[in-house]
Amino acid sequence: MLSCKNLIALVIASVVYFHSPAQEIREYMDLQVHPTMHVPYSFFKKGMTWFDEADAPNLKHKHFLKNICYANYFNHNKGLRIMVVGVLTRENMWSRKKARRILVKQLNYYDEFVKNNADNFAIAKTPQEVRDLVHKTDKTIIVFSIEGGRNLVDSQEDANFWAEKGVSFITLVHLVDSRYGASAIRPGLGTTMLNTKGALRREKKRRLTEKGKQAIQWLANAGVMTDLTHMSDLTRKDALAFMEEKGIPPLVTHDMFKPIQNHPRGVEEEDVIKIYRNKGLMSLPLSGESLMAFKPSEKYKAKIDSLTRYCNGSIDSYIFSYLALKEFIENNLAAISGNNNIMLKDLDEKELVDISIGFQSDFNGWVNHHRPRYGKDGCYELVPGMSYEDIEVQGMAHPGLMDSHWKLMAKEGVDIEPVKRASEKFLQMWQQFLDRRGTFN
Repeated sequence: MLSCKNLIALVIASVVYFHSPAQEIREYMDLQVHPTMHVPYSFFKKGMTWFDEADAPNLKHKHFLKNICYANYFNHNKGLRIMVVGVLTRENMWSRKKARRILVKQLNYYDEFVKNNADNFAIAKTPQEVRDLVHKTDKTIIVFSIEGGRNLVDSQEDANFWAEKGVSFITLVHLVDSRYGASAIRPGLGTTMLNTKGALRREKKRRLTEKGKQAIQWLANAGVMTDLTHMSDLTRKDALAFMEEKGIPPLVTHDMFKPIQNHPRGVEEEDVIKIYRNKGLMSLPLSGESLMAFKPSEKYKAKIDSLTRYCNGSIDSYIFSYLALKEFIENNLAAISGNNNIMLKDLDEKELVDISIGFQSDFNGWVNHHRPRYGKDGCYELVPGMSYEDIEVQGMAHPGLMDSHWKLMAKEGVDIEPVKRASEKFLQMWQQFLDRRGTFN
């Protein structure tokens, strides 16, 4: 039987163990999903509802405008332990009060869902809460974010309001130009028609505004990160320069790598270096359709052409972009670290966290996902008797296939440790913002 002295020591040790920020995690963390898209856009079915397992919905990888965010797919999902849910408003929402009300309604929706499903899901509003839930439970963990800052951050009080709600980051610019800066206009009519005002402006004038700089600083001083995703090239460059000046680590949750996706959503190589040099994190979209090459550089076009197996728009597009970004970061450690003699093999596990690469699925967003490699919608015929991962024959039809996605990459020898480390990197960044509240001057 334990003595009183030993019992006290055990309790103290347990508290230290469960609440030590040094207790690092390595989990699959999706940096933005949208299960409450039905709130701003009523034509979506409600997300985070349960279906009868005996009557599962018939979903395909082409699910644009269709709900795929069923609770069944997130429950104990080995390929998606932590999900950052992005609440958002409609792009034409001009009313400040209505925009805030719609976002709070979505946050409350998650609160109610977790209240009714507390055995399997939990909300974390701080990095330490995430760590505690990872180490003490097997629950799927929900973290809050906002995609699109229009009319949301016009004062320090506004930024503090979202911080108090537990919001980890705000994607400041979304699909249209705003008072903060310009939005990236992708090739095709979609974003051009949505953002007509931006499309008609001269590109050199589409930059981060003074109000945008204020918003980034207000958010940082509240403990909230700014996501630079969706910014136009010059707006992103201005934001990176401003954040470097103020010592604010940059976050990019779902933009692409410009040498492969050569359009305004692609991040230039020099800007990738700036993101990591300033202790930030870059994350790629998960969708194979989104990551298809677009006017790639000669170097990467030649690499794609040389591949003996490459199914465009499938998981292959994700793997190719991921490996290209990973190789670029690892080959530029000297520029990132400022140490000309540094090599990847010199970095220990804690130092490797700083060169993590995240992922963002955008489930229930405006995108389709991986097409299959094999079968009717794939590039190749199914071979009788051959064993396939589900992701190869179904594509990314729904979030429940995330585990198959990572399993296939591991089977094919792809190093996915940078993806798993990204959860730790994200928490370290978020904690840094919280620790430095009010000091970003």
